[in-house]
Amino acid sequence: MRKEKLGTAMPFRAAAIVLLASCALASPVRAQVAAPFVGKVQADTAYLTGAAGATDIAFSGDGRAVVTRKGGSVVVRRANGTTTTIAYPFGGTLDTSSEKGLLGVVADPNVAVSGRFYFFVSNGPTSDKNRVYAAVLTAGDTLTVDPTPIVAASRGLGPGLEGPANHNGGGLSIHGDQLYISVGDTGSNATPPVNKYGSCLNKGNGKVLRVNLDGTIPSDNPLVGLAGVSACATPTGAWATAAPDARVFAWGFRNPWRIWVDSQTGLLWTGDVGEGAQEEVSIGPGGQHYGFPFFEGAQAWGDLQGVNCVTMTPSHPCTPPAHSYGHSVGQAVTGGLIPDGQAWAQVFGGTHYLFADSSAGWLRALPVNAGRSGFTSSTALLFAEYVDSAPVSLRMGRDGAVYAVMFGAGAVYRFAPVTASQTVPALPKPATLTMLAVVLALAVMVMRTGAPKRRR
Repeated sequence: MRKEKLGTAMPFRAAAIVLLASCALASPVRAQVAAPFVGKVQADTAYLTGAAGATDIAFSGDGRAVVTRKGGSVVVRRANGTTTTIAYPFGGTLDTSSEKGLLGVVADPNVAVSGRFYFFVSNGPTSDKNRVYAAVLTAGDTLTVDPTPIVAASRGLGPGLEGPANHNGGGLSIHGDQLYISVGDTGSNATPPVNKYGSCLNKGNGKVLRVNLDGTIPSDNPLVGLAGVSACATPTGAWATAAPDARVFAWGFRNPWRIWVDSQTGLLWTGDVGEGAQEEVSIGPGGQHYGFPFFEGAQAWGDLQGVNCVTMTPSHPCTPPAHSYGHSVGQAVTGGLIPDGQAWAQVFGGTHYLFADSSAGWLRALPVNAGRSGFTSSTALLFAEYVDSAPVSLRMGRDGAVYAVMFGAGAVYRFAPVTASQTVPALPKPATLTMLAVVLALAVMVMRTGAPKRRR
């Protein structure tokens, strides 16, 4: 079985997580943009430094950025580059063991007015470990937290999100005024896989959930109205039938660390961290089974105790990954996004999906088809690579730049297209222009007449 790697939702040994978090570099390892993108992309590795264990980033409407750290604190970076660190504000007892902690943040669609953000926090008992809270960022760089979680067992809208070991997930995305939450399957590592939670539809673990921004359940969620679904009581327990967790939007995941919903299509893009064989990027709508534990990327493991995607209730063929790669390439995928805009299209030569691998330390891009439902090639372009920086989140800023959160470096790197205006040197001042004209005139005269003769 492969080595556990990072403490965010990528597989990591707990000891490795603690070591990384405590020994994060004071300044980030310099990003190395791949040769095809040199001169096309400006990489700012000093955007934010000194944020050990950084896990995610979101943006307010006034130029501030909110960066979460695994250990529980929140860094607010102002537009002028100065920072404030907010001590852990969410109450309860934060569990930072293994891959748990303060793992994700996303801004409210109306953040410019509301100042509201949503946070994924591991602060409950084992049976209700991972919760989602809303908090308002004040003008004074403090967080006012609503003590009633958006997602938790106490809401009475579904079971607690269990967190006995690793595979906690922690991804947050908003589309259509609805909050999407990725949740891992709690671990139970084995090859072939034995953890059923991704397919047990009475559980929130191993899924992507969808709720309204107040935590209530959308009436069009795919399991709403079903009386009985494939279920289990524990990750490796017997198959059963039970009432569904109606918050479930998509299922069949192992550890969907980072997710993104395309605002143009409504499709869910998921980076699902694999077991011992493959990493995968999945693309599709809700109401589908994305394979695990019957498939791991393109690796087919077959039925688990006589059950597969089609024999489950409800029955769906397994949705294959849009892209997968083996562990010689990377061992912990970080799902990404499509950097939209004409400037990014010029950088890549078309529409591309940018994603990363925290274990291997690279960012890569894949060309997206016209319908934005898949890829036109399985050959990924190397965009940038790092040494021990561990990219764990990719977010699009309000300024059109891509921000990469680097857990290992304790930093955030900013990538922006180099526009035409940036490549043209500034014109000299008028006085400089005058001198330049004189020099040029003299040069022309010399060329025409030769060097001036000395008087006798």
